[in-house]
Amino acid sequence: MLLISIVGDFHSSIFPLYNELKDQITHHIVVNDDAFSERKKHTQVIKSLKKFNKERNLSIKTEAFTIDEDSQASIERLIQRIDEIEPDSSKVAINITDGLANIGLLLSMKLLARGTQFLSYDMFENSYNITTKDGMKNITLQTSLSIVEHFKLKGLKVEVSQDINFAHKYKREILELFNNYADELELLNKDISKQKVLKTKKYPQAYQLIKNMKLDFVTDAKIITGGLFEYYVFLLLKDLPFDDIEVGLVTKQPLSKKIDIVNEFDILLMKNNHLHMIECKFKKNNKKNELIYKYASLIHIIDDDSQIMIVTNEQPYKQNIYNEQKNTLGAHRRGYLHNIALRGSIINHKSEFLDEIKTHFLN
Repeated sequence: MLLISIVGDFHSSIFPLYNELKDQITHHIVVNDDAFSERKKHTQVIKSLKKFNKERNLSIKTEAFTIDEDSQASIERLIQRIDEIEPDSSKVAINITDGLANIGLLLSMKLLARGTQFLSYDMFENSYNITTKDGMKNITLQTSLSIVEHFKLKGLKVEVSQDINFAHKYKREILELFNNYADELELLNKDISKQKVLKTKKYPQAYQLIKNMKLDFVTDAKIITGGLFEYYVFLLLKDLPFDDIEVGLVTKQPLSKKIDIVNEFDILLMKNNHLHMIECKFKKNNKKNELIYKYASLIHIIDDDSQIMIVTNEQPYKQNIYNEQKNTLGAHRRGYLHNIALRGSIINHKSEFLDEIKTHFLN
């Protein structure tokens, strides 16, 4: 199959469908507009696709093609190139999901009657339509990108900093620590953060459980004060039917050859090519507005339609953002407008938390 993909505003218009069809594709033309603002994105998409093919041992030839989306002659040159590569139009598929309407219209006028297939991906339904001269049918994607693949295709370097095997190995200790001794752990974390001499009588059970996990209170301070809560949330979620879960994943977005912009994500959850995130803050008095501003700026890195939840150790679990009597909910309201849910402690609200995850992250 010869696949033609038109680069637009959304990465998700290309990559999930490419992954689904990868075993059928022999040649791939990636089309972009000649506008200066589009060139960098197009170059990165080509680079990411070639790297994906290499890692998967896919013998797909990837070719760049630039058009002027306002020029009929330019679009017709694309048709000439298609004919040069694959004279049999029935073996040609064009992904028009994210191209301007006039590109899709002109290509369909010229090629639909010849047997070319036109594809359009619906990111919200994780399905795509195949339109031919005979009609249209809808197909649900059967494959899902891994979280690491998802970020790599967006041109990011990826590192995993948290060891999920640790969470499995010490599942009993982690669950007992948060379910039964969260108050002790909070006191312990304060002393660790302030580098105070630990007074084990203040938090005997929490102290012993951490010792049982063979963690050092100095060298493993970051894991104790933050990472353990991420593991706790992971253990609550691990049996839900997600396609992929990562804990403590770090991405590096290249700014130059020597400079990367680094971001760390506590918990990432992939379902049907939709990537979502949970930020875990096991402390009180978080700077909520700063968190909302931070993740509102990062949501496009995660996915085009991502949902984010920030969980803390505060009460109540959920605020009524429509309560006109409360003027302290600015962060909650701002988060809502950016698909970021700000929540309190999940320890005593596990059922409510899991219901929200199932509703917003799995559907």
